[in-house]
Amino acid sequence: MIRRLDRVVGAVSTLCFAASTLLVCANVFYRYAVLGGLRHAATDHAWVAPIYQGFDAAFSLISGTADELPGLLLVWIAFLGGYLALREGKHISFDLLVDKLPSAGGRFVCAMVALSVAVFLGVVLVEAVRMIRSSGATEIETAEIAQGWFMAAVPVAAGLMIVAILWQIAGLWRGRDGEGC
Repeated sequence: MIRRLDRVVGAVSTLCFAASTLLVCANVFYRYAVLGGLRHAATDHAWVAPIYQGFDAAFSLISGTADELPGLLLVWIAFLGGYLALREGKHISFDLLVDKLPSAGGRFVCAMVALSVAVFLGVVLVEAVRMIRSSGATEIETAEIAQGWFMAAVPVAAGLMIVAILWQIAGLWRGRDGEGC
């Protein structure tokens, strides 16, 4: 079940990254090819003017949004990536003390560390929901999209990480390798 969740989170992260990349590429094309090359060519050659006007009309509609959305999608990419890193054991950890303890003691310390992180993430989740309730309806500058859609990355990722930590703690107590700290 949790592996399926990992795949879904990975797919959503990939979609956010792909959308961000497409928006950045479209904006670069608009600025340099359309506003740079085509606009200059349209002033020198009348036959280029309708081509320039067509591209300008199409791309000017998304130009401002294409500037803002990739940065906001990066929030989702980063927070979902934090969950995936937690699941794969990629976050930094110092386990010198844990390695010196007997197996049961090491599992206990790992469980306590994981539990404290889960409590912290619970606070983050609650406060993020409060923040979204108070200002999430405000629209972003360049489109009629509520900021709450981007702010939601924080509580969603915090909730996912809490699930991952509880899964990790359950694995520690079952004695599974690779499930602990």
